[in-house]
Amino acid sequence: MHEFSLAQGLHNQLLDLAREHNCSKVLFAEVGVGKNAGIVVESFSFGVNVMISQSDVTKGMKVEIIENDGNDLVLQRVELE
Repeated sequence: MHEFSLAQGLHNQLLDLAREHNCSKVLFAEVGVGKNAGIVVESFSFGVNVMISQSDVTKGMKVEIIENDGNDLVLQRVELE
């Protein structure tokens, strides 16, 4: 299931952003998923929730997944603390 690999990649990106900005917590992430990206949104969402529960930096954060007409998976907005 490639959705879990994508979720791992997103989680790693969130951890990297927190580290780069000297933040201890990721509070929110908005992710755009294109309808033509070949991603099963429910599976991706499940994988993201599993991954964020594994780290103190991301545990409890809110993730909003927005489907669009594109072809990509894009981290659109992040809130850090």
